[in-house]
Amino acid sequence: MICAILLIMPVMATYAGDKPLATVYSAQENGGYVFSVGNSTYSGTLHPGDRYPVSFTIDIPEDATVRYQRYYLYWAWGRKDQQAVYPAINATQCSGEKTLTGPAVRYVDNKGFSSASDFYSGMDAFSCRNLTPGKNTVTFEVANTGEGNSTFVVQGAGVLAVYESPASPPGQIEVREGCDMLYSSYGITPEMATSRMDFSQDIDMARLSKATLELVAPSGGYTRSDIIRKNAVGINHEQSGKLPPFITSVLSLVFPETRGKEWVDVFDSDQQQQIGIETRDVTPYLAARSNFATVQDRGDYLLLTNAILKVDYT
Repeated sequence: MICAILLIMPVMATYAGDKPLATVYSAQENGGYVFSVGNSTYSGTLHPGDRYPVSFTIDIPEDATVRYQRYYLYWAWGRKDQQAVYPAINATQCSGEKTLTGPAVRYVDNKGFSSASDFYSGMDAFSCRNLTPGKNTVTFEVANTGEGNSTFVVQGAGVLAVYESPASPPGQIEVREGCDMLYSSYGITPEMATSRMDFSQDIDMARLSKATLELVAPSGGYTRSDIIRKNAVGINHEQSGKLPPFITSVLSLVFPETRGKEWVDVFDSDQQQQIGIETRDVTPYLAARSNFATVQDRGDYLLLTNAILKVDYT
């Protein structure tokens, strides 16, 4: 049976950071998570009837219980001839089981101004049978079930499993999903092409052991032009256009707790491996409350789709 799609329609659709990621899971528990893109690569154009398979090998602790799991499909260029359309995508295999299932939720963005290439891009999140404790080797496969000449491309796929595990350290986790198309071009400044994430959970600083921020951005880090400082990721870092970048960097080194931290030229993808992933240890830069992260485009072009903040306590 084909499930109905919960389509997250754009309130605005531009290259600016106007589609903040939504919190889909937040908990304080002993546990952890696994995220993998498996052997996924760029698909090229998929026509009606074409399929796209990906294999994953995921290790879940033996004492774990999976609390949140999603398979993600990162797609772009949804069109029919030269008309922008939402692609018809269904999973034919999910968690290794044969099925015909639509995404549980779809996140979409586009550049938002009339041109010959203003096609939709997005991320579909599929809900399937949970992975089990131990080593899981599974296949995730989708098909273009559209009609006529409806086509799209797949940039890659991923799977996320958040688990509770008594043997794991205590801590907390916040998972965010969405699709925010960022590109500092066509009149969009870097300050405008910034997506901000405000994390709701307070941090017990006395028990803080380690904190990790993982971000997923299709196309992030991949550009045909050699742009210096083409993008940036910040944690509790207030953007300031009044000071030169060198001075701002020095102040961040001298006062890391008060000014947060910014990293530039982040993510890592290429023509075949198009899912940019960035993982940062943010332990020294967290505060007890009101923590936030930013992703800024400075000429790179990327889709911000996933963010995971994992905090471990002693």
